[in-house]
Amino acid sequence: SSRPATPEVPSDVPAWFMDTPSEDDTYYYATAVADMRNMGNAINRATQDGQRQLSEQIEAQVQSMVKNYTQEAGINETVDVIEFYESVSKSVSNNTMSGSKVLKKFPYMKPSGGYKAYVLVGLSKDAVQGEVVSSIQNEESMYAQFKASQAFKELESATK
Repeated sequence: SSRPATPEVPSDVPAWFMDTPSEDDTYYYATAVADMRNMGNAINRATQDGQRQLSEQIEAQVQSMVKNYTQEAGINETVDVIEFYESVSKSVSNNTMSGSKVLKKFPYMKPSGGYKAYVLVGLSKDAVQGEVVSSIQNEESMYAQFKASQAFKELESATK
């Protein structure tokens, strides 16, 4: 057939699911859906999938923020800096996911049994940015302590 496909959106899909809000000054957003026999499980599973999606968005955003920070600080991209990006982005992603919340949910019983749940999850940008700053300061502090202990060992061995 030469006609293009014209898919229709099922009537049970919420508009906010089909048109996920773009990130704004307050939140990062993700939508997810899950089918389960129990309504609570469907909501939980959809929420977890939404959080996973947010985590992936956050890791990319954090790597970008850390890259800008290191460029402004005049630090060249070395293996240490790349490991630093990865460490900070994982830390921020893990620590801020607890601040994510379900902004909207739409569970319903399917005619065939079981439940379908649509969720819109959001993660506060302020929480992410605060965690980025905290993680960078923590990583810098640990790196400075490591360098200081190395220098002390070198000094100690030079004076023996």
